[in-house]
Amino acid sequence: MGKNKRLSCLLAAVLVLPWPAAVHAMPADATPQGVAVDGARAAVFAAIMQRHGIPGAQLVHVRDGREQAIEYGRMRADGGRAVEADTLFQAASLSKVVGAYVTLRLVDRGLIELDRPLWEYWPSPRAKDNPQARRITARMVLNHTTGLKNWEISPSNPAIDGTPLQSLFEAGARYSYSGEGFYLLQRTLEHLTGRRWERLAREEVFDVFGMPGSRYLTDPESAARNANGHGRDGEVLADRVFGWENTAWTLVTTAREYSRFLQRALYRGEGLTPASHALLKTRSSDADDQAVPVPVDPHIDWSLGVGLETVEGRTRLWHWGDNPGFKAFFMLDPDSGESLVLLTNSENGRQAFKEVLRLFLGPGEYPAVDWAAAQS
Repeated sequence: MGKNKRLSCLLAAVLVLPWPAAVHAMPADATPQGVAVDGARAAVFAAIMQRHGIPGAQLVHVRDGREQAIEYGRMRADGGRAVEADTLFQAASLSKVVGAYVTLRLVDRGLIELDRPLWEYWPSPRAKDNPQARRITARMVLNHTTGLKNWEISPSNPAIDGTPLQSLFEAGARYSYSGEGFYLLQRTLEHLTGRRWERLAREEVFDVFGMPGSRYLTDPESAARNANGHGRDGEVLADRVFGWENTAWTLVTTAREYSRFLQRALYRGEGLTPASHALLKTRSSDADDQAVPVPVDPHIDWSLGVGLETVEGRTRLWHWGDNPGFKAFFMLDPDSGESLVLLTNSENGRQAFKEVLRLFLGPGEYPAVDWAAAQS
């Protein structure tokens, strides 16, 4: 089949899919202009989403300073509104990268030191009976070497702030992914600044980078824009209300807004000293989780807050998000600035990650996806 015929078939696919994808192109840091481009690739993307039973998704791909944004499907599968540019998705653990950036901003101001125990800034009652927890530093939190569990109890349980922290091993000894560490760091920074995390994130990130829809707390006024999560069989999950912010997992955002954060904060390093910007891109721990060994471990490391995937000498930044009914992923080349953000409202979202990465970033094995699957 010739190239033109293949292109025609792909474009025709858009017409038969039940939820076509809207595609727009613009400069990477510009306001959306709604110029349709690359319908063929959008059709393939829509087909991938449909094949995996994903009701709705947003994607932003940036290459050579140009942004392609795609909105696909429905906010909920049983007849909800179409996904639009301002539809809000749970970003899950993509929240942590924003938290890492805020932390480094405060490091640059001299408010906190990376290697001083958090206990010395704020004696968390959760750590008072645990000598190892009292040794935890901001660096250990950001590179996941705190020795804490991922969560002591569900992070949506109000009792979490009164639940003692238990250590799995000596603080700083090795890698083990932990949301608890980020939450401890959040509470420490709130104490130091006198600001709740929602305000910190808004003043240090959202307002700076033009992210008006992003937030860590549920906002009743924007609830109509929230996508619903879906189970593996397509069932609509109950709405989730984030009654208090948690930098490890409660961020809601759009792909366009998060892409703006990646381009300006992670790629360009805006708002950071060169030294702190480098910490987001430089190996700080090996990410070899002894509890979850996987064959791709040699390809994965961790910087201060961000995953690093190295394949054939090329390193890219990445992170994944895994909330019930929502799966998210980003990847960024720190040299060229090429990036991709994918937000989905389905438990099946992770199954599409590699296909989407290959479609937009090119052929590859993308071991970060396998590593994330093992952790999830």
